[in-house]
Amino acid sequence: MQKSNANEMAKKIISNAKLIFEDRINNITFSSVTDEPYKMFSIKFTLYNYYIIVYNYDRGHFGCSIIFGDDTVPLQSNVEWDDECNYASYWKEIDRLVRLRIPDKYLKEYGWL
Repeated sequence: MQKSNANEMAKKIISNAKLIFEDRINNITFSSVTDEPYKMFSIKFTLYNYYIIVYNYDRGHFGCSIIFGDDTVPLQSNVEWDDECNYASYWKEIDRLVRLRIPDKYLKEYGWL
């Protein structure tokens, strides 16, 4: 990605996610957005009205986790450190990892399967 402030970067990242997830993403919030001493932010959102996901970005390192109460379960992706990340591919991989954890009956009921 181009050099930009953390807030602009967070907005671009979530815009890419919306293109992939369409109506399956909602309740998007930004937090801990800072440029100094380094670029860092978190984006929390709901996928499939089923899981709350947090995307964390810290000095070029990033990743998503499912929130379970006070704990999180990381969604292991093959991309975790890349300022020039292909976010379309990244979000498709996150989608695949999340869908693996949701019952097919639920996805089918809402027309997502």
